[in-house]
Amino acid sequence: MKTFFSVVVVIILMLLGFWYYMDKKCTELENANNLAISEAVTQAVDSVNSHHALDVPLRTYHVYKAKQESSEESKKTVKKTAPVKKSSNVFTDKRDGKKYMFAEFGDQIWMTENLDFKTKNSKCYDQNPKNCEKWGALYPWNDAMVACPEGWHLPNDAEWSELINNYGGVNEAGARLKKGGDSGFNVLWAGYHDKKDFYGKGGVSSYFWSSTEQNDLYASFKGIYSTADNVGTYTYTKADGMSVRCIKD
Repeated sequence: MKTFFSVVVVIILMLLGFWYYMDKKCTELENANNLAISEAVTQAVDSVNSHHALDVPLRTYHVYKAKQESSEESKKTVKKTAPVKKSSNVFTDKRDGKKYMFAEFGDQIWMTENLDFKTKNSKCYDQNPKNCEKWGALYPWNDAMVACPEGWHLPNDAEWSELINNYGGVNEAGARLKKGGDSGFNVLWAGYHDKKDFYGKGGVSSYFWSSTEQNDLYASFKGIYSTADNVGTYTYTKADGMSVRCIKD
């Protein structure tokens, strides 16, 4: 009888141990699944939020108190900002022999074509060399910082702002800087390259690095869009690829 009782006790203990083990494993598995789902959702949200910065920004307006005008003043028409005086020239990059048009914009001299100098991490849109010929290369920020030829450099936020303000500010300059606008800056729709090897917005928008960095991971960029007149100005992860316009030292 004692032997039978002992066997029953052992079996019960084994069952309890097995139940405890399985319950622990199920809990660990459930926690692991929940963590994986949470991380996947977080990455998806981060990706959406990050790429959202590349969308066309909303235009902003300032409302001022109406001014009482005389009948003579009301007849006057508003004069649009005149195009900045410019002249066209050609620069030859001694590193690879490629030629770039450049022009004067007020006190600045900019290339009027996107840079297409191959660096360690530069990419052609959709990995198609013809897109580099058409739109220039896409550079992660660290490469963009050293990509311009001698005598030229990647413009900072202040230099971009000077150009943009010469053409009516962020709400208007996009229309004038794009190809076909009156500036001669000739922005084409080069798109961008994601660090996860995704290409987007080709033929739709163009994004240009600024040398102004926000921290170790993010730097400023300017966005110009085929469907809008305004200019986007945000920060973006340095690891992604954008276009480079060089400005003369």
